[in-house]
Amino acid sequence: MQITAALLIPALLIYLGIPTALFGILEYFLSRTESPWPGRVLPILSALCSVGGGLLLLFNLASQNLPAAFLSLAGSLLILNIPTLVFLLIYRTTRKRFIEKKDLDKMNIQDL
Repeated sequence: MQITAALLIPALLIYLGIPTALFGILEYFLSRTESPWPGRVLPILSALCSVGGGLLLLFNLASQNLPAAFLSLAGSLLILNIPTLVFLLIYRTTRKRFIEKKDLDKMNIQDL
């Protein structure tokens, strides 16, 4: 059975897009906490899951020709790391605003 792009794109949107959006909201709230570590959890877990999924694919395709297996690995890592990039962008922008606000509060306290 051949998988066509007409089936692959909606499947990626459902299985990758919806959870990424929901976890993105969670990432926003985790990034706003005082400690920076809760906001780093989702990007780290997402990166580990994408590497694990890529290695699983590589081991399953190891019996086929090697260049095709590595191309599949590169493609899967590219696609599976999209949520990692989204989480990192959310983390960076949220922490940037949080730090700027914290610095502004420090300046206001020093002005008193």
